[in-house]
Amino acid sequence: MPEASRWQSIARESLAIGELAALMRDPIYRGVNVARGDGRLVVVIPGLFGNDLYLWPLRRWLSRIGYHPSASGLWINAGCADRLTSEIEKWIDRQRSYREGQITLIGHSRGGMLARSLASRLGDRVSHLIMIGSPIGPAMAFAQSGWTSALTEDGRLNALSRASNTARRVLDPDCRFPQCGCDFVQGMRRELGAHTTVLSIYSRDDTVVPPPASIVTGGRNVEVTGSHSGLVYNPAVYRELARSLP
Repeated sequence: MPEASRWQSIARESLAIGELAALMRDPIYRGVNVARGDGRLVVVIPGLFGNDLYLWPLRRWLSRIGYHPSASGLWINAGCADRLTSEIEKWIDRQRSYREGQITLIGHSRGGMLARSLASRLGDRVSHLIMIGSPIGPAMAFAQSGWTSALTEDGRLNALSRASNTARRVLDPDCRFPQCGCDFVQGMRRELGAHTTVLSIYSRDDTVVPPPASIVTGGRNVEVTGSHSGLVYNPAVYRELARSLP
């Protein structure tokens, strides 16, 4: 990534704190005119190098409007994707030991890729798969082709891929992704449950994940404005979730 573009991206991402402040002032965060949820379990998965802490405002809002939000149980989203999805699945099973019914998966950035693979494992147990700022388009395309090529020609995604691969080699040196053909890879190839609703929300201003990379087929795509990190605090995203979840 050119130096000017790198600093532009950093400057754009610094706006996330302002988006959080705007969310705190917005009536949507108080649940004004939002349909009540059905108590469904909603698991929220962080993005690359993130953990559950930064997603607390989203989980708090989901609880306020009538759902049962859950963290992912990950201490950090880095390393072997198969290990991470397995950890989330075990966490969900513990949650479901006292809560029955369908669940919703919401993933931010790389968390959306984990959510997509996991949703295919869980089948019709998943009512909604919601990806926020996730590079799901190229990931799905290359999963179907056997992961035989670089992820994308876009330098931003290649930089993310290199960072992710470096973390994987450090945290999970025995991981042989993508040649391993693990459950994560198979999950990205499998069809979703027939009754799973798919939604991808992305920002036209995203300087981390280019907007075309978030387009899904077989689901609904919604464009908003704002930073990549700030999507999880973006009032427009919350309004879309309020429309889509019931």
